Amino acid sequence: MYNYLISSDDIEALNKKIEEINKSFNLEFDVIRYDLEEDSLYSIIDELSTISLFDNPKFVIVKNTNGLIKTSEKTMNELLMVMNNKESNNVIVFTELDKIEFKEENLARLRKYSVYFDIKIKNMPLDQYANDYLSKYGYSIDSQALTQLIKYSVNLATLRNNLDILICYKDDIKKIDVTDVNKMVKQPLEDNIFSLIDMVLNKNKKAIFKMYNDFKTENIAPSYIVSMLINKFQEMYDVYYLARGGADQQSIMDLFNVSSGKAYYMLKNAKQASLDEIRSNLNALSELEYNIRTGKVDQYIGLELYLLR
Repeated sequence: MYNYLISSDDIEALNKKIEEINKSFNLEFDVIRYDLEEDSLYSIIDELSTISLFDNPKFVIVKNTNGLIKTSEKTMNELLMVMNNKESNNVIVFTELDKIEFKEENLARLRKYSVYFDIKIKNMPLDQYANDYLSKYGYSIDSQALTQLIKYSVNLATLRNNLDILICYKDDIKKIDVTDVNKMVKQPLEDNIFSLIDMVLNKNKKAIFKMYNDFKTENIAPSYIVSMLINKFQEMYDVYYLARGGADQQSIMDLFNVSSGKAYYMLKNAKQASLDEIRSNLNALSELEYNIRTGKVDQYIGLELYLLR
């Protein structure tokens, strides 16, 4: 019996790891899936204890592993006994799209008997993934386009979707450049919010309202933009003090669970803005959010007045 335990902050990265484990055995498996939020642990124990109809080894994938926390000691012992069957060629992969609570005894015991992988999207070589994915279909991408593509892809699922869009778009000429990325790949809202904050701090009214009109075209609610702005100004406020305390780029990466590039810009923006500017915008936005929620001001008028201040 082969036992694996995977935690990840990205579903596509998690599925990619499961696929890698499956292929590493070079065997024809019966793939069976369970969910500990819906299925009994005894169903999984029975599955591992019975022979497949076609005598193939089983590849059992179990999601929501933190559900084991409430499992009784007796049931947990039965699971671990099955997992320690040296005669079995079955594979079981426990997964959690979150942090696994190893402080809980059942999960600590599961880790003891499993090969554990903790996959963070910020630590994944997304550029290598993109190059490998494109080369599989005979495509290439230049370095500037690749940098822009990674910047626009907030997770592995988004990156893969963006790659598929570019593959379809460049079907005739299988080479992707930065113009293609800018034309076909939508910039993430979070990046637009960062850009909007720069414009607000620099009082660039023309650029502010061009972006605001783009938001309206995409039917993004002003109340949501206000909420995002509060979140980013609060983040800037926190990073401002962390930077004054000596926090570097790596520290920001670890504290906010972001990529190296995002941490760089968070530090850069916090250092460029004054504390008074950050506080002033936070106060104005918080008051605006309250007024929108209580119906004292129309969300469109309220946001426009804030952007004009």
